[in-house]
Amino acid sequence: MQRIYPYYVVACLMLASALSYLDRLALSMLIEPVKADLALSDTQISLLAGTAFAATYVLFAFFFGRWVDRHGRRNAIVAGLALWSLATAACGLARNFGTLFAARSMIGVGEASLNPAGYSMIADYFTAGRRGLATAIFACGATLGGGLAIMLGGTLVDWVYATGATLPFLPGARGWQTVFVMIGLPGLLVAVLLLLTVREPGRRLAPTEADTIPGIADALRFARANARALAPLFAGYACTAVIGYSFMVWGPVHFMRLHGLSAGDVGMVLGIGFGVGGTIGLIGGGIIADRIVSRGRIDGPILVTLAAVALDAPLFIGAYLVGDVLLAALLFCLGMASASVVGGCQIAMVQSLAPNRLRGIMAALFGACVNLAGFGIAPALTAGLAQSLFGGEMGIGKALATMTALTGTGAILLILTGLRPGRDLATRLAGERP
Repeated sequence: MQRIYPYYVVACLMLASALSYLDRLALSMLIEPVKADLALSDTQISLLAGTAFAATYVLFAFFFGRWVDRHGRRNAIVAGLALWSLATAACGLARNFGTLFAARSMIGVGEASLNPAGYSMIADYFTAGRRGLATAIFACGATLGGGLAIMLGGTLVDWVYATGATLPFLPGARGWQTVFVMIGLPGLLVAVLLLLTVREPGRRLAPTEADTIPGIADALRFARANARALAPLFAGYACTAVIGYSFMVWGPVHFMRLHGLSAGDVGMVLGIGFGVGGTIGLIGGGIIADRIVSRGRIDGPILVTLAAVALDAPLFIGAYLVGDVLLAALLFCLGMASASVVGGCQIAMVQSLAPNRLRGIMAALFGACVNLAGFGIAPALTAGLAQSLFGGEMGIGKALATMTALTGTGAILLILTGLRPGRDLATRLAGERP
């Protein structure tokens, strides 16, 4: 049981992660009805899907990052999960742009708790040679949740609008409002499950960490002292996030507008791409990274990331530009499998580049970079490119292809820049840990 229990914890964290992606991405399948009912533009939708979430996520990620370095991590996840689930349900009560923006912002507050606490817990449950697979399982929540958001969202949208279904306590609600409530409330049950069955792990501290808990100033000094490694690597991974998050927000709408698919059809096709292709990529990438690390290359997760980006960018670009829907779907699924390799690798990378007592705040810093770029900037920039350069709403695909080409190139160059100093930092920190 002692060997099995850590994987049970990871499975619980994966479930929480799946719900987080389900809740944050549900809007992507509801863009057209929300736009119609609230009379919004693509730019306003991008603010709801990206900026509202990202701004509070980034701000509170540092609060939770600091919290998990000093206090319990399990309880932080439980509280955050309950909050973002209630906030998702609250989206169903929104009647205008402002109230929907506020509810989306609260989702960001709650979800900011998960990654800093989850990263830190996994690092204490598993040794370095076993973290690649464990973190990949945790990261499967992104692909399973993303796939579920699109598949379930599309199916629910079609069903609710076809049947006129409503909830007893929400009479007269629009279809999209009913969907938000149905998606949000089950998360409260998972919060209770984590509270009752997941134990707080003991910390794996190096001797130099045992007698002190570093502060924010210590974290900033660590980041400055190791900027040659951290700055290009964090920026490179932020570029990879733009590729994935741009699609998460605008990809479903692109397939509806260009190929004329219904929400249910898009949900099925793209849900398979996220859920199946993405999960295969995550698990496969974690296994490969572990094997590389076990052979003496502590920079294995970074090397695997480079190969993944070189594959996924051309595949996504093709998916956006081809006119045949079956070929576009196939290219997307292959691109998603390759891009998802990065998910597990980035967690292992962050764990390797920080001492135990700074893992929470460094995970928060990393999450800020990734989510600010991926959700805070990319959706609005993509909508702006479509409007200004590619003819408006029907130009979303070309805008997505342009964003992917630019950020894919940037990711490779930045990660190559940080590869050697990152390897040196990880090797030094590994020598200090018990």
